[in-house]
Amino acid sequence: MKAYLLRELVRFSDDGPEKNIFFESSKIKAQVMGLKKGQTIPPCRMDFDVIFVVIEGEGKIIIDGEEAVLKKTSWVYVPKERETRSIQAHAKMTILAIQIRC
Repeated sequence: MKAYLLRELVRFSDDGPEKNIFFESSKIKAQVMGLKKGQTIPPCRMDFDVIFVVIEGEGKIIIDGEEAVLKKTSWVYVPKERETRSIQAHAKMTILAIQIRC
């Protein structure tokens, strides 16, 4: 067993969103992302299902043009079949992202 303190793993940068992969196996990839207000994770396509959990902050997620507001404790499941996903920070955000490779 390995326990992680996400607040110790998250980083923020003026240059753009910071991603820190802290766990990876053949079935799961976990990372914590730090976004400052106004930063965006650009639209991308993923080969795996992803769960996003907002640890702090607020913003919005855009999935294939559909938008949803994100706040502290929000979580979103995005199946791999979706074409694009993007996240915009309206306030400083910490997000846990878990890719499911099954």
